[in-house]
Amino acid sequence: SPPADFLIVGGDIGQLGDPVELELGAEILKEVTIKKLYIPGEHDWYLDMGVAWEKLYGHSPWALDHKGVRFIGLDTVSRAPDFWTIKKMTPKERMGHMAVLDGSVAGAWAGVGRDQLAWMDRALANWPKDQPVVLFSHNPLWEYFAPWNFWVRDWREVHEILKPFSNVTNVHGHVHQVLYNEIGKMRSIGMLATSWPWPYPPQGVPALSPCQTRVDPGDPYDGVGWSRLTMNTKKVVENEYVMWRKDVIGEAPWDSGCGDNTNQILSPRLADQIWPHYGAYK
Repeated sequence: SPPADFLIVGGDIGQLGDPVELELGAEILKEVTIKKLYIPGEHDWYLDMGVAWEKLYGHSPWALDHKGVRFIGLDTVSRAPDFWTIKKMTPKERMGHMAVLDGSVAGAWAGVGRDQLAWMDRALANWPKDQPVVLFSHNPLWEYFAPWNFWVRDWREVHEILKPFSNVTNVHGHVHQVLYNEIGKMRSIGMLATSWPWPYPPQGVPALSPCQTRVDPGDPYDGVGWSRLTMNTKKVVENEYVMWRKDVIGEAPWDSGCGDNTNQILSPRLADQIWPHYGAYK
């Protein structure tokens, strides 16, 4: 395959926002010699409110014109309602609540925000309506499953800005799974994670989305990888999921339970345990 034109990193380089994590990520990515673009994830942000992230990886939003395509990188993670000040949380406590999949404290934290919506409107004002637009975001730009912030709360306003354009693709992270959807003229493609896959939400996936194929569902690292994105001759984004391990042999010896593997220890789904009804249901 020819070399990629650029690499987009869709956020969550760190897990708990520690500058050491983010610095290690930057050190590893130095080995990638092509152009690199970044957008933040919530795991990168809420320890120091993005200070280390922006120092190492720059500011979002941004726009890039490349080969007849306008690429836009959005920040969908930094506009959480302030749930920490009134409770006098430490930075680590704040980060801890943001780091769980279905915590009850942080609420609907994913959003684009009025300032960024206005910026996006300006960034697309001079772009021909029939030319491709590709938006990179950490969270999906549609309502997939709000309790896990598999959305942005102002996704309808995003779609209103994009409505005049005939060829729009949103490439997003956060869901850690194979995912595809279409709303109007916008296609949405979910990225795999390089850490672990998330389960599908209780209501399942959109009709257009193929179920994720996992060779060994008992292996928490089966189902991770990255994507190779290309633009075909019709100026439509095509996506190939590239799995880390294409040849997987599933082994289950008798002593391979979670007691022998700290990575498989189960934890409560309501990990923060501050939900007012925690423990009320047995």
